[in-house]
Amino acid sequence: MSAFRFTIDVPIRSEWSNIDLLFTSVKACFAAMMMDVDGCETVATVAGELLENAVKYGDWSGSNRTFRFHVFGEGRRASIAVENPVSDPEHALSAIEEVLGWIASFPSAASAFQARLVEVADAEAGESSRLGLARIAHQSNCRLRAERIGDAIRVVADVSLSEGDASPSGVTAP
Repeated sequence: MSAFRFTIDVPIRSEWSNIDLLFTSVKACFAAMMMDVDGCETVATVAGELLENAVKYGDWSGSNRTFRFHVFGEGRRASIAVENPVSDPEHALSAIEEVLGWIASFPSAASAFQARLVEVADAEAGESSRLGLARIAHQSNCRLRAERIGDAIRVVADVSLSEGDASPSGVTAP
């Protein structure tokens, strides 16, 4: 694939129906840019998981019922960022960093994902699975990071669409 630059940057309403729309749109957009079907699926899957987390964990009680979705990159690298408002930014960032640190403590993202699946199977009904970030790291072998932006949290997945270019654990420890 020849090198190219790309950017998708849109504000999104915090509605569950928008996740599927964006998943389909991102996948179609990448399919139009590149021949790599697996790469299209990877970027779309990461986008879908991050969007689900934003809707699920965002604070939508105020007047700001939108969040920011940004995909950018060049060549065979893509970054998918989702920024959403939260009621307690420090607590939210700490919780995400705890999960990222937990994932990074495993020899691979796959082993972290398997461990999380076991925890989910043993959990009480109704408990949050907290499976999304482990799934993203495992399925896309990306680097995940989080940062506070005012009263919002931004989670970024840096994806390498080429072979052997990602970190072994798939996560950048906080």
